[in-house]
Amino acid sequence: MFAAAAKARMVPINWTNDPRDWTRPGIRSITDRMLAANPGQILLCHDGGGDRAQTCAALATVIPALQSRGYQFVAL
Repeated sequence: MFAAAAKARMVPINWTNDPRDWTRPGIRSITDRMLAANPGQILLCHDGGGDRAQTCAALATVIPALQSRGYQFVAL
């Protein structure tokens, strides 16, 4: 896998914070897990596999809160 990624000039990465939003544990649970993030972490959010309303609702709180801490969001 690493050889194929290198050949395609890709860099493999992994997330460090999985709010387990795919299990639909509730907005509060997703929010709390994501707000536990530390600088430099990669937050994993799912955008497929069914109803993502809880994830979207949590992000409406999480993104401004993390930005107010000085965190920046970048595309990977």
